[in-house]
Amino acid sequence: MNRQELLKHAIRTIAQRAGIERPIFHLTSVSQDSAGVFIMQTTWPEGRAICEKIASAVTGFPRDPYTTCVALLPDLVDEIIRVAQKRDEEIGTAEMVEMNRR
Repeated sequence: MNRQELLKHAIRTIAQRAGIERPIFHLTSVSQDSAGVFIMQTTWPEGRAICEKIASAVTGFPRDPYTTCVALLPDLVDEIIRVAQKRDEEIGTAEMVEMNRR
């Protein structure tokens, strides 16, 4: 997976965990370097919920409730991906523990 695909998967994962079954958003890469700067665009009113859910999970995500367009700088992209992967690992571990109890 390239960085944009990782980010897209991470945003979708975080939103789905927060109860948004099919989050609709669009990512655009606006840089040519490997670190990557992205623009995340959403639509109103679902976009507000997506942004709120990401902001509650990712410390560095902006908390402006009225935006439908967010610039994602490299450090924030890393944090979003890290949060989604970390929770995936925690969920996987919790499921394994539960399966072992049975």
